Amino acid sequence: MQDSIPSIPSDVAPPRITRRHALIGLAALLAQAGFWSNPLSAAMPSGAAAPSPAPGSMLFYTLSQAITGHQDLRAETAARIEQAMRTNVPGFAEHLPALGALVKTGQPAKDLLAAATATDASLRELALAIVAAWYTGTVAGNAAQGTKSIVVAYAEALMYRTVADGQVVPTYCNYGPLWWLKAPPPVLVSAPVAPKPAPAPATTGTPEPKGKQAQ
Repeated sequence: MQDSIPSIPSDVAPPRITRRHALIGLAALLAQAGFWSNPLSAAMPSGAAAPSPAPGSMLFYTLSQAITGHQDLRAETAARIEQAMRTNVPGFAEHLPALGALVKTGQPAKDLLAAATATDASLRELALAIVAAWYTGTVAGNAAQGTKSIVVAYAEALMYRTVADGQVVPTYCNYGPLWWLKAPPPVLVSAPVAPKPAPAPATTGTPEPKGKQAQ
């Protein structure tokens, strides 16, 4: 005996789906799909690994760490500096691999600069240009070649690190809102020291008494 399928009473009408409800449901479905999907992963075959940074970018990032002596540089800033230097620095693409080949693990920045100087003057110029870009946040242009300076960073410029203990980045708030209304900190100046009396000047010979007539 087969189970009978319950029938819907004739007096109960099925729910009516209007065009407005259908459009709302479709929009919600598309929004959810767009939120959860990853265009990069969708384009990649199943099981494929995520693409790694370009070798040139990784080389420049490692070189920047070595020549500046700072290991905590931001990779995004390094990518912007590299892109700007490819535009403004002639021969950058050719000299970058040669300069990167001189980098050694644990090598001080001054040793890397010395190795670049001994190898080729152009490599020394490139090393100094990379340091200047990181410390100023700007890749200088060349008017003769029709290139303009490119600003790639401001607060991340390494020149502000050397004075971070007593100077904040210009235009940035120092000690909170309206900090200038508070009383200034005491000036640590030592108390004045009384000057020592100056000794009487030494005399030579025996002075003659006043009023004595020369004979």
